Amino acid sequence: MKQSRYVIAAVLLCAIVFGSCKRILELEPKTGPTSISFWKNDKDALAGLMGGYALTREALMDENRFFVYGDITANTFRVTYSSDYSIHQIANGELDGVYYGYLENLQNWSLYYKAIAQANLLVQKIPTIPDNAFAIGANKAYYTGEAHFLRAFLYFYISRVWGDVPMILEPVEDLSQAKNIGREKQSVVLAQCLKDVESAIQLLPETPIQTNDRGVRASRASALALKAHIYAWMKDFTKCEEATRDLVASPGKYGLKFITDSAEYSRLTIGRSMEAVFEINIDEKQNEGSGPDIYGSFQGIGSKTLYVPYLATREPRNPDNVPWMAHKTTYENVYWEDNDLRAQLWFEKDPNSYMEGNYMVKKYANITYRDGDVRKDPRQSNNLLVFRLSDIILLRAEALFKTGKEAEARDLVNKVRTRARLEALDGTTAGDDLYYFIITERQRELFAEGHAFWDLLRTGFVNDFNAQFANATEPGSDRYGKNYWPIPRVLFKDNMLMKQTPYWNGRL
Repeated sequence: MKQSRYVIAAVLLCAIVFGSCKRILELEPKTGPTSISFWKNDKDALAGLMGGYALTREALMDENRFFVYGDITANTFRVTYSSDYSIHQIANGELDGVYYGYLENLQNWSLYYKAIAQANLLVQKIPTIPDNAFAIGANKAYYTGEAHFLRAFLYFYISRVWGDVPMILEPVEDLSQAKNIGREKQSVVLAQCLKDVESAIQLLPETPIQTNDRGVRASRASALALKAHIYAWMKDFTKCEEATRDLVASPGKYGLKFITDSAEYSRLTIGRSMEAVFEINIDEKQNEGSGPDIYGSFQGIGSKTLYVPYLATREPRNPDNVPWMAHKTTYENVYWEDNDLRAQLWFEKDPNSYMEGNYMVKKYANITYRDGDVRKDPRQSNNLLVFRLSDIILLRAEALFKTGKEAEARDLVNKVRTRARLEALDGTTAGDDLYYFIITERQRELFAEGHAFWDLLRTGFVNDFNAQFANATEPGSDRYGKNYWPIPRVLFKDNMLMKQTPYWNGRL
C-alpha cells in the first residue's frame, strides 16, 4: 500500500505536517516520513497540530484572503483599477474576473483543503496515540479538541465563501484509493461543523494550558464563539443566544476580560489581548511576520493600507498610490458620531490636498524593519483577529434582539459604545432602529477584521454598503447566490462530479 506523505518543516519547535490528495482537489503529494513512522507520542501530536495552525494561517493570509473575502466585498476599503488592479473588480461583484482576470487563485479553495487534510489526519491519529505517551495526560484531549475545532472552523469558513463545498472527513493515506467527490450542501457541511464544535467544547480546556498560547490556540471559548457564529449564519438565534450566554456573562472563567483601558485597547490589534478568543498568530519574532513575496514585494494587510509615517517604503502622491484606503462613504456612514475612540485610534485623515481627505486605515501598523534604520525591509506582526470578546458581546446582542429581549440587547450595545466614548442608547432606540444600531455597531467595532460582508449578508443590510450584492441571499432574485465565489476550471480536471457555483454557471 502506498502511503500518502507529508512534510515536516521546522516552525520553532514544531512542524508542518500535511497529507494531500491530488485526484480530489489538485493538491500535490509531498515527500517525507510516512504515517506509520509518525504519531507515536505527544511531540508528534503537537508537531502535527502546529502544522494544522500553520496551514490555516497560510490559507487565510494568501493574497490577504481573510480581508478580501470578508471586507473588500463589503466596501470596507476603497479599491480602484489604479490602486489595486488585480482585485478592484471584486467590490463590483465581478468575482468571475472575466474582464480583468487575476482572480483564479482567489477562486481556488485548495489551500483550505490542505489545512482540512491535516485536520482530518489529526482527528484520526491523535486518539490512537497511547495515553502514557503524553507527558501531560490532559494534553491528549486538548490536542484532539483543537483538531476538531480547526476542521469545524475551516469548513465553516469555506462554506461562507463558496456555499456548497466538497466534504472530506477521512485522511487519504493511500492515493490509489482516492475518490473524486462533488460538492455537499451547505446545510450538511454546517451540521458537520456543529458536530466537530460539540466535540471540541467537550475536549478543550476553558483556558489555554500555557499563558503564551492566549488566543492563538483554540480553547473552549474559541469553540463556543465558533458555535455562536455558525448558528447566527444559520439564523438560529435561540441557539446563538445559548452559545454566547456564558462567554458574555462570565468571561473571566475563560481567561477573558472586556478591555476598558484605552491604551490597552489601542494595542488589541497586535494580538494576544485579554479579549482574544481566537486569532491567527503572526509574529515576526517567530518568523511569521508578513515579509516579501517571490517578487520582493512586502505582503500583509499593512502592505495594502499603510504609508508614511507608518510604512517607510510608501510615500503616496495621490490615493491610488495606496492599494486599500478606507472606503470614504463607508467610513463616514459608520463613524458618523463625534469622539468615537475607534475612529481616533484606527484611522488617519490625510490633510494633504493631493490625498483628497482620504482616510488611511492604521489599525495594523505594528511594523518592524529587518534592516534597522535603513527601513527598506518591513515586516508586520499583527495577528488576524478571528473572534474577540466584543464581537461575541455584539453577536449576543443581535441574538437577544432576535429572541425578543430588546432591553438586554441594548445594554450590551451600550457596553461597547460606552468604551468607545459614545453616548448610551436609551429606550427610545427600539425595534428596527435598535437592530440597525446593533449591526452598524459591529461594523464600527470590527472594522477591517474580516466580519463585515458576512454580517451584512446574513442580516440583509448588504445593500446599504455594497448594492452589487443586493438580494444575493433572496431566493428568486436574479442575483441569488452571487455572494458565493465561483471555482476555477482547474478544479474540474478529471472530476466529472464537480459542479460550478450555481450563480456563476455559464458566466465563467
